Amino acid sequence: MSGFLAGILTGLLLLMYIPAHTQTHSLRQCIDTALLHNRNIRIARLDGLMAGEKNREAKSTLMPRLNGFADYRYYTDQPYQIMPQAAFGGPEGAYKEIQFGVPQNLNANLQLAVPLFNPVGLGAIKSTEIAVELAEIQKIKTDEDVVVEISGVYYNAQVLLNQLAFMDSNIANTNKLVQTATLLYQQQLAKSTDVDRLKLQLEQLTTQRNTISSRHRQALNALKFLMGKPVTDSIHVSVYETSVAEVDFRPGTITDMLLIEKKLEFSLSEVNALKNSRLPSLNAYGVYGSNGFGTTGSDSFFNFHPIGYVGVQLSVPLFNGMNTKRKIAGKKIEVDKSMVQKEMVAEKARLDLINAEMQYSIASTTIATVSAQVDLAEKIYSNTVLQNSQGTANITDVILADNALREAQQNYIAALIDLRRAELEYKRVTGNLLSENN
Repeated sequence: MSGFLAGILTGLLLLMYIPAHTQTHSLRQCIDTALLHNRNIRIARLDGLMAGEKNREAKSTLMPRLNGFADYRYYTDQPYQIMPQAAFGGPEGAYKEIQFGVPQNLNANLQLAVPLFNPVGLGAIKSTEIAVELAEIQKIKTDEDVVVEISGVYYNAQVLLNQLAFMDSNIANTNKLVQTATLLYQQQLAKSTDVDRLKLQLEQLTTQRNTISSRHRQALNALKFLMGKPVTDSIHVSVYETSVAEVDFRPGTITDMLLIEKKLEFSLSEVNALKNSRLPSLNAYGVYGSNGFGTTGSDSFFNFHPIGYVGVQLSVPLFNGMNTKRKIAGKKIEVDKSMVQKEMVAEKARLDLINAEMQYSIASTTIATVSAQVDLAEKIYSNTVLQNSQGTANITDVILADNALREAQQNYIAALIDLRRAELEYKRVTGNLLSENN
């Protein structure tokens, strides 16, 4: 059987597994759906929103603050004050305790505080801005991880679909051999053991097909989960095309490198924020309100008097038990660790790129070779069956040819898996997982 005819037959067999009511998804459609509905991606998107809110929260610390205060007091015992007796004509250097005031006091004030210089707040703003950028890169990383998972499961489903087509073709061929051998046995031209061997092989193929069919359904369920679709939905993967497209992605900065660089920048920002916490802070404030005083009894009264003042407050951190110094030392160690990790990620990226290019080149060559081997094995099997019908080949020869065909098919499946994995890895190391070429 020529490669062209084999391709047509395989395509027709694959189409048998797609019911008319089942929606067929291409890999691109699965990825697009997952990028919208995958739960991990939705969580990463919410993390980005949370980082944005943290940044706005940090910026709000530099906004003016307006607070209202109200304080009512009823004194059962009036407070005492120590007054110099000289103020009332008494001797110098002598003092007398005096109890004065009214029992009822009410203060109602508005206080406005305006930060003029707040190094801690400025440092927090810078750190949260970097955190927002970090969340965006982490979102891209999550997208890429989902693309890898989706692609892996999708390719697995396609491979299993090809296996089902091969299995059905083998079952059909073996079933014909059983019928032919049975007829020859009835005519005393074949042994009963030949018929039994073929029947055993047919049962084994049927069992293998049921197992592969179950694995295929499991792969589709996993695909629906990753896409964020209900498991009850019906989908199917598109039929795999045997042609191999040339992959030539221009290497770019991979997400892992962007992520470690941004983490390093965030750690440096935290070090600077800790250093800035040693600087003084300056705030302006103003108070406006009224104080009420009153008493009870026959001469009761309650009068209000206005109060208002403005001021500037300078806060200088002098000593906090070496806490800031220890934090800075710890953060510097974290920065050194991130720099080592950056070197490791960069070196691994270069190594991964070299390996991915070699793996893809080998896989592309192998898939073409094993595809030709499948065509040759199909040709040998067909000729052997024809020779058997003409009496020039026995059942053993047919079984050997059938085993060789199945071995070639398994080699094709293995090569197909290697090719798809190599292609996926090539996209990852070149930063093209989210490109439109998937």
